[in-house]
Amino acid sequence: MNSETESEKKSPLILVADDDRDLVFALSLRLRSMGYRVIEATDGEDAFQKTKEYKPDLVILDVRMPSGGGFSSLERMKHSLYTRTIPVIFLTAFEDEEMREEARLMGAKGFFRKPFDDEEFMSAIENLVGSPR
Repeated sequence: MNSETESEKKSPLILVADDDRDLVFALSLRLRSMGYRVIEATDGEDAFQKTKEYKPDLVILDVRMPSGGGFSSLERMKHSLYTRTIPVIFLTAFEDEEMREEARLMGAKGFFRKPFDDEEFMSAIENLVGSPR
């Protein structure tokens, strides 16, 4: 096994879930270029299933997606022994203070409005899962 593969396995795994495929592609590309491993989902159900299957170190969820948005995905994660401790960051184009407060009360570790500040967003990720190795 080469050292690059070993290094990739040690890097934090991040699930990016958003129905905006361009955003998923761009964010995944950015995270991979930094050394993180990334899996992708484009709806709430797929996000929850992949969270159970892969047990990522962090989940980035769009608030509004088909087949259950971010809030319902997080609610389901919190009811599963296997996923309840995985940190979640929310992304949304539709922000109001009630939504931000609901995310906080549900245990979200971050809440960002699109378009988000890249430096601030990446800093939040690094604070939650560490730097890629």
